[in-house]
Amino acid sequence: MLVWGLTGCGGGADTHEDGRPASSSLPAAPPDPDTTLDAAAVRVALPDLPSMPAGWKPGVMPSSVREVPWTERCRPGNASRDCTLHSSRGLAQYRPPGDAGTVDISLAAYPDRRTAGTAFKNVTGSRAAEGREVSMPAVGNESGASSRPRAPYGGPSVSMTVRVGTAVATLTYQDADKNKDSAQVLLALTRMQAQRLLQAEQGRTPTAAAR
Repeated sequence: MLVWGLTGCGGGADTHEDGRPASSSLPAAPPDPDTTLDAAAVRVALPDLPSMPAGWKPGVMPSSVREVPWTERCRPGNASRDCTLHSSRGLAQYRPPGDAGTVDISLAAYPDRRTAGTAFKNVTGSRAAEGREVSMPAVGNESGASSRPRAPYGGPSVSMTVRVGTAVATLTYQDADKNKDSAQVLLALTRMQAQRLLQAEQGRTPTAAAR
């Protein structure tokens, strides 16, 4: 049986996410930075192969990061229906060992926490409407999970969306029925992604990894 955890985060059972010693009282709220990530920061926050569990491989879709041109972003004077809330976006896909589905990762960086919070609600609301909500432990500053049944174009999937400061990440385990532990795997990867985003927003080089 696999045991999932995080390495390279600077924390353990007796520390908070940001490395502060834990106390016997209720845990403090996780840090909620208001630091905007540019495309370079999104690129390093996006999990690379060494940060994935042993035996995982890149998927068919190559990792990519795109900075949204200033003229396409939503801002005062450009509030058209076609404007883009996020300033940069990263995509990645990985496959676990064997024929056990794939995990798609999508990161979006926003100009501030308020805009990121709006985007988080939009994403989780639309995903819940298309499937059903799934109970998962809280991750980051806000998180939510949902699942979709088998469809004509693919198998069932489970997704988790998390907001960390000014960034929102959605991880989707495609063909989740091929792995009985898909929900636990997704949770571990989402925690790793949240740690990497927090490290980037705190000006540190992301080192969090799932093992």
